[in-house]
This record gives sequence, C-alpha cells and structure tokens, in this order.
Amino acid sequence: MKHLWFIFSVVCGGMCCMSLLSCRFGQDGKGDDDGHDSVEVVAPGLEELDLFEEAVIPKTADEVFDDFLFSYVSSASFAKQRTVGSVGELTMGVDDAAVMIYERDNDLALQKDTSLQQVTVERIDWDENIIHNFRFGKKLGQWFLTAEEDDEISEIPNASFLVFLRDFVGDSLYRHESLQLPLRFSFYSEEDEGMVETELSYEEWTELYNDLPRLDDVMYNVDYGQSLFSTNRKSLLLKGLSNGLSMKFHFGFSDGRWMLMEVE
Repeated sequence: MKHLWFIFSVVCGGMCCMSLLSCRFGQDGKGDDDGHDSVEVVAPGLEELDLFEEAVIPKTADEVFDDFLFSYVSSASFAKQRTVGSVGELTMGVDDAAVMIYERDNDLALQKDTSLQQVTVERIDWDENIIHNFRFGKKLGQWFLTAEEDDEISEIPNASFLVFLRDFVGDSLYRHESLQLPLRFSFYSEEDEGMVETELSYEEWTELYNDLPRLDDVMYNVDYGQSLFSTNRKSLLLKGLSNGLSMKFHFGFSDGRWMLMEVE
C-alpha cells in the first residue's frame, strides 16, 4: 500500500492548495474587484487599493499559456482587460482542474511552448451535450480571449471518446466495467529516485479516484493544438491550475469499447 499512500499525499496536498486558493479568490473564480470583497483604504491622499488584484498577475503571464490561464481565472479585472469586445468571459475557478486529451507524449511539451499563438479552452457540459469553445490568441505578445462558439459533442471528430468519458466519470458501475484489472500504476518515488511500476486492485483504484477532482458535471479541456487522429488510443492529463497535481490516464480501444489501461 506504500504506493497508494504516496499518491494520496500528492492528491491531498494538491486539494489543500486548491481549497486555500478558493478561499483566497472566491469559489466562483472571480477576483475581488466587484466592490464587495476588495480591501479599501480611506485616507487623505490615498486611493482605493485592491491588494489581492495587485498580487495575482505574474510578469511571465504571457509567456506560457497555463500561467496566463491561471491569472485570467484568478482576477476578474485582468480577465475583463484580456477579453475582446462582447465575447463572454471564461468562468473557470482557480480550484477547478483542467485536462489535456492527447495521443503522443511529445505533445505534452506544448504546455510550455512559448511560441504558441492559438489555444482553445473547451468547457464540456455533459448535461447539455455542449462544448463551449473559448478561443485565445496572442496579439503583440499578449494573450486575449478573442472568440467564443459552441459545438455539440456528437458533431466533433472525437465524439465517441468524449461520450465514453461522460459515462466513465459519471457512472461508477460503468467505470468499474471499463478498467483493465489489475490496473497498471506508475509513479515517481523519491525513496527509489525513479519511476516505480506496480498494480492497483479495484479497491485501491476506487480510493484513489474518489480523492481526485470531480469531472462529472463540467470538464475543462485545454487544446494546445495537439493532433487527435488515433481511433484506438487516447490519454488524459489531469492537472491543477494552482499546484503540482498531475496524473495521466491511458485508455485503449479494443473489442468495441474504451478501457482504462494504465495510470501514472
């Protein structure tokens, strides 16, 4: 059980960070410039100060998109400045987890690619069967939300996998039936100074899964431009915006259905 306790500590640490940031910025992901929560200093010669807003925007926010996204969802005033025209703002909170659906490990490098000019954040609403696409683009070296449009899940190329994910995250029985048991599990061990490979029983997997951020209502998928062509393999990276929480789920398609093959 050593491997399971290790990953529990990682998950719990990440969730604590998310909870603290939730208290810091508010549950709805908005900043403190709405007139209710901001800190006001009333004194001769001093203007109103919003101390939280001053601290949230790093100088590197426009270099890596993930840094910009964290700043965007942390500060309502920053989000307003970086939203073009009448485009609706992305209402995502700092305590929300994001995912990246990919097929090749090389595509993971896109998360740190400073040359990207276009990124789409997909807000997948399972109940409405709708994907709300928020299109971000760079102008003069700065990221802006430039467009918003909707797609039905059934109309996109990877519809079958998204339908599978909807049932996988929302139905515990379906999730059980979609596991290749015993489930392969890999993680980095500081004690061993490297990756350790082991297997999880169904009970261990269930404990692990129940401590992860919930994705069964809404899922935020970040499309950095990775290619998705395979019909028999998909991977999903689960990551926290505000901490080092990161887990990979590797799926395979065989005998007419998707199955979870490995977690790392």
